[in-house]
Amino acid sequence: RVMHLYPVHGVYTAAWVAADFPPLTSIALAPHMINDHRGREYLAALRGLRAGRAAPRTPPAWAPFRDGAACAVCSAPFVWESTCRSSAQEVCARHHCRACGRVVCGACSAHEVCLPDFGIVEP
Repeated sequence: RVMHLYPVHGVYTAAWVAADFPPLTSIALAPHMINDHRGREYLAALRGLRAGRAAPRTPPAWAPFRDGAACAVCSAPFVWESTCRSSAQEVCARHHCRACGRVVCGACSAHEVCLPDFGIVEP
């Protein structure tokens, strides 16, 4: 068996999967893979998993990006012009607030803090 660590609404969770699980039989490289698979990243993920399991509250569900026409904090609209004129960049300009689950802009999502009640122990 292999333990798969992955975030759900900003909190790490884990699942055991069979070593012969089809998605694990081939490797598809992604830009973040090297950093995600360093020892310190595993340790941080395991600490996050432990904190998430001990947390007194579950994090809020994340609102779909399609429901966010403007930032839930500052009301700045998510418009084509504000994101370098690309629909892909428009989606990248939207983020989820881990405290409330609403869609926020990049400037408002830069205010990262620990949320221990939800098991989020790293900003």
